[in-house]
Amino acid sequence: MNTHTHFEELLPLYAAGQLGGSERSSVEAHLTTCPDCQTDLELWSALSAEIGSSNRALTAPPALLEGTFERLHAPGRLSLAFRRTWQLLHAQVFLVQREMWPASAVIMFMGVVVALLSKHVEAIYFIAPLVAAASLSVLSGPEYDPAYELALATPTSPWKVLLARLSVVSAYNLLLALVAAMALLFIAPPALFGTLILGWLGPMACLSALALFFSLWIGTGNAIAITYLLWILQYLPYSSFGTWMTSPAWEPVILAYRQFWHTPLLLFLFSIFLIGISLWSANRPVFRLPQGIG
Repeated sequence: MNTHTHFEELLPLYAAGQLGGSERSSVEAHLTTCPDCQTDLELWSALSAEIGSSNRALTAPPALLEGTFERLHAPGRLSLAFRRTWQLLHAQVFLVQREMWPASAVIMFMGVVVALLSKHVEAIYFIAPLVAAASLSVLSGPEYDPAYELALATPTSPWKVLLARLSVVSAYNLLLALVAAMALLFIAPPALFGTLILGWLGPMACLSALALFFSLWIGTGNAIAITYLLWILQYLPYSSFGTWMTSPAWEPVILAYRQFWHTPLLLFLFSIFLIGISLWSANRPVFRLPQGIG
């Protein structure tokens, strides 16, 4: 690099006042003998003055400092997601059908009393899924949600609202069933506590998912009727199905159906499948049958 080119590169810094003592002196000495650099310096000086004038004309927004601090102290995405989830869950507690909370507790309490008096823990196994199914069948719909139209107009997706209500009510039903199971320890050995819970947990999840699915597509009354019928069918004796089903060919089908309700893994997998379809169909127009068929 020759001497002239070196001084040309220093001219922008000289015009902006960014050169130190020795470099500044060498540039000034060069300018006294170089007309080309003097012309270039005039250009760089004018540009530097224009930039400085523009900077002084700019003013910061009034709330720039406050906004900066707010951004610095704003919660992270994960914290914000947890907060919004909690707000959504908390809001659904007050929007779910009010009568559902005490009704579920009373029916579960009656089941515990019957089990204690009869000394048959199977009563809770029979009642817990029915209570859960009834409560989940009234989660959605204008007839059970006073703020239904308002909820549809909010930015929150209908499937998220339904999932929040499903979570809240399912947690409540699970708590009721756990308390009921603990009460039955008066007549059942503590070692059977885990077996007792597994006995009703799978059917309760499956029957609840069935009730939710049917309520979204064919209405609450029909959903309860169908799910209760599907649950009770396993307890009917083989001979009660009528002469048209006395054929030995039907026996494996009936036995498989009864076995299905005693296989927790299948029940949970089927429940997840039904809940997925229910959430997918939450914001879609559905065909509803007249209430109370059968």
